[in-house]
Amino acid sequence: MKRKALLTATLMFLSLGFAGLGSTLGGSQDIMGKKAPDFELEDVNGNTVSLDDLKGKVVLLDFWAVWCGPCQQSLPFFQNLADKYASKGLEVIGLHVEDRTPPVDEIKLYLEDRKVEYTHLISTWEVDEAFLVYAMPTTYVLDRKGRVQKRHVGFNPATSPARLEKDVLEVLGK
Repeated sequence: MKRKALLTATLMFLSLGFAGLGSTLGGSQDIMGKKAPDFELEDVNGNTVSLDDLKGKVVLLDFWAVWCGPCQQSLPFFQNLADKYASKGLEVIGLHVEDRTPPVDEIKLYLEDRKVEYTHLISTWEVDEAFLVYAMPTTYVLDRKGRVQKRHVGFNPATSPARLEKDVLEVLGK
């Protein structure tokens, strides 16, 4: 009987510890359905962009990095979305994660070489954490009021484009 009570107490203690760890990792801080954390960041040209300035548009935020293979595969797709739905109110924003690799001028050349023209910002640790970016790419779709409506983690060229475009169209109201 004592062994069973000790085992039960140990399991409860461990579960409480893991529950606390989950909240540290963002488990209880989910941003889905909430107003997106605002930010003011510089783009690759040195211009300041504020998320708050984009209210009234559907905003797709894509957290990525030049060294991320799936991120590289997603760039042409996001350029296509930006071109296709800009007139419907979609604003595509790339956010290069704050890893200080490579320098901004190299990120700019990387994008120019690939003919990626939508806005690209240099993120910060604070913004990455506010958006719970723990894997890349991580993509969010915000509604016209700035609320987080959709989240996608990763990019599979065989399945992700159709799912992402469907979600963008849903938030655009098309």
